[in-house]
Amino acid sequence: MKKNFKWAATALLAAATLFVGCSDDNGNNGDTGGNGGNGGNDDGGEVTEVIDLGDGSDSYELSENMTLTYPNIYHLKGFVYVPDGKTLTIEPGVIIKGEKASKATLIIERGGKLMAEGTAERPIVFTSDKPAGSRNPGDWGGIIICGKAPNNQGEMTIEGGVRSRHGGTDPADNSGVLRYVRCEFAGVEYSTDNEINGITFGSVGSGTQIDHVQVSYSGDDSFEWFGGTANATHLVALRTWDDDFDTDNGFSGKIQFALAMRDPETGDKSASNGFESDNNSSAADTDPHTSAVFANVSLFGPVADPATYVDRAGVNGSPVDARFQAALHLRRNTQLSIFNSVIAAFPIGLIIENDKGSITQTHAQDGKLNVTNCVMAGMVKDAQDAQYWESGSQFNTEDAGTFSASYFNRTDGGNRAFELLSDLKLTGNALNLSSPGMIPAADSPLASGATWNHEKTASGFTQVAYIGAFGPTETAADNWTSGWCNFDPQNTIYE
Repeated sequence: MKKNFKWAATALLAAATLFVGCSDDNGNNGDTGGNGGNGGNDDGGEVTEVIDLGDGSDSYELSENMTLTYPNIYHLKGFVYVPDGKTLTIEPGVIIKGEKASKATLIIERGGKLMAEGTAERPIVFTSDKPAGSRNPGDWGGIIICGKAPNNQGEMTIEGGVRSRHGGTDPADNSGVLRYVRCEFAGVEYSTDNEINGITFGSVGSGTQIDHVQVSYSGDDSFEWFGGTANATHLVALRTWDDDFDTDNGFSGKIQFALAMRDPETGDKSASNGFESDNNSSAADTDPHTSAVFANVSLFGPVADPATYVDRAGVNGSPVDARFQAALHLRRNTQLSIFNSVIAAFPIGLIIENDKGSITQTHAQDGKLNVTNCVMAGMVKDAQDAQYWESGSQFNTEDAGTFSASYFNRTDGGNRAFELLSDLKLTGNALNLSSPGMIPAADSPLASGATWNHEKTASGFTQVAYIGAFGPTETAADNWTSGWCNFDPQNTIYE
């Protein structure tokens, strides 16, 4: 698409740079590169402005409420803070490009609000400032939201090198809305164990509305929660570098309908998992415990064929320099619960680990930690009881996963295990990352059998009959990811 740009002034930001151009074309120009909207950002003659959000310094703070308007494109520069008492509103269809050089990051501080309410037709897109074909995980920082809900460490500074604190005593705290939003190519390791994730939630309260959010190509975790009580539905993690869903520091929200898909060539040095869950980093058995409840999750890992999966050491692992580990790595006194979900195609299915002196396995025996009414398929090894990375391998032949395996297979758990991914009878290939087939056929073991009689699922969930994130009446063209998700953001042209 051809544009002519000229200098102009803007009243939106005191230090902003504004470029104005008019399109030669009618309609939405740009390759969506998948089934998601916002491949381009022009609407039949509307003027598109390119505006700097941030003044180019390391730190920029909004001094007043601000609205990012469609069809404009915004360049996020440096650490941009929305402080206490201020609100950043983003209209449907807006594109925000994060600058790589400044590790651009949007930080919503305690008392600040982000009102990012897109639509299925016009999702809000946060993405890399690099051109199509040249984007990478970690091109920019990501989105950080800090709230006033409880955690088990008191007032904390959020990870990632930013100034912001989180934590408080208000479980119903409201940090705004995150709806129909995509976050692509974010996630930066600021320092060891001090990372910015695709989206980070620090003590975010249940008054915050979170649904229909996709994180793609994150350079660390896709979603990480440090404490808080926020609930969410319809989350997608695509080609994450580290963990898809990471829960810490007493996070106790409810999450339903979540999808994760892994690229076999993209894995982290710290061992990539579908779920990684700790009560806290020291494994202290403190309240509030990490006790989030997930339901109707579909986790698809990198293992196409367990029989031929070869690791860096030459036996059973990743074919490239990528360290994949487990679908579920539950440790350090977590009391996480996962119901009515499918976990498939990882090197290891389940690790329930008593590391750092924790009693995580006791929490499982006592029903505080739950993996219940779930389906496992296509694992190289179904269970281990600890994490190992010896001689480049995640597997330990002396660890038969006796506890984790017996827990998963307990008679009152309702769990089932299948040897192959094909045993799930999906109407497509779930490992086709650009056009995934995730819908169960009518005779799939996922098509029915969900139960909702546990006290942890008695409220706060839509009680569907199927296992996993999708039901058998949905189709490839008509399911909850349709229209707003993008499974090929690398090749999407954003203008």
